[in-house]
Amino acid sequence: MTETLKNRPRILIVEDHAPTRQAMSRLIRQAGADVVTARDGEEGLGYLLTQRFDILLTDLRMPVMDGFELVHHCMKLPASHRPGRVIAISGEYEAGVLQGQPVQFMPKPFDLHALLDMIGGKPN
Repeated sequence: MTETLKNRPRILIVEDHAPTRQAMSRLIRQAGADVVTARDGEEGLGYLLTQRFDILLTDLRMPVMDGFELVHHCMKLPASHRPGRVIAISGEYEAGVLQGQPVQFMPKPFDLHALLDMIGGKPN
């Protein structure tokens, strides 16, 4: 049984590790979302400035611009370009590093179905 997401959300995945980025992208597309991927925060910010996304899914530790800086820039975007939700993923950090920010957190390694549940709005 394939899980499906309601209302075909647009999701930006920002992840520097190519196999992880490809696996997340494939699963989330199969679940019914429109997906755009970026290799680092700088590339991700470029997409956020020019396109509209329902969800930003970002790794925290990346080269060029990390996820912390991306989230910081994201929160300063005009409401028209700010994603409705931000989900941070990390194997090096814990949820507390984002305290006070309107960001959901998922530790790596994560279960892809748990990630789909979070994207679909189920509490983790």
